[in-house]
Amino acid sequence: MYEDARFEELHQQFEPMIYHVMRKLGIYKNKHEFYQVGCIALWEASLRFNKEKGEFKSYAYSYMLGRMKSALTENKKKEERESQSEDIWVEDETTYDDFSTILWESLFKNVSSVLSENQCKWVKAYCLYGNTPSEIAEDEGVSVAAVKGWRKEAIGKMREYFNRKDSGET
Repeated sequence: MYEDARFEELHQQFEPMIYHVMRKLGIYKNKHEFYQVGCIALWEASLRFNKEKGEFKSYAYSYMLGRMKSALTENKKKEERESQSEDIWVEDETTYDDFSTILWESLFKNVSSVLSENQCKWVKAYCLYGNTPSEIAEDEGVSVAAVKGWRKEAIGKMREYFNRKDSGET
């Protein structure tokens, strides 16, 4: 209880600093998320602070600044990954043309010759529609473990298939 009250006082005292750091970094999206990052950084700083190494105010400021910069970097990386995956999977009628369909069908026809029926179900559901193992299991009326088994076997067989193709074997 004492720790909670002590941190609440610390939070009230340093709340303006949290907002200052957010403004300094130009944070305009996900403000609530970054406010939470600032609060957690303040709490961590209070736990790690060493009085012999300086003033708490400057330590807390640099700690918050560092944590928020890290969070900004992580958010940017996440947005870039999501953007790239959207570019791959977002299909509208103008961009998903006949060539893509022919390519997919040709590739799948070749690979499906070495896969079981269930493994083919996994490849289609995962690669074409982006379904998770849980979603596939629900659609097929089987356990998630069964779908993961299909996945493991399918990946193994496809690796073998493509390694043979790369080495010139048929």
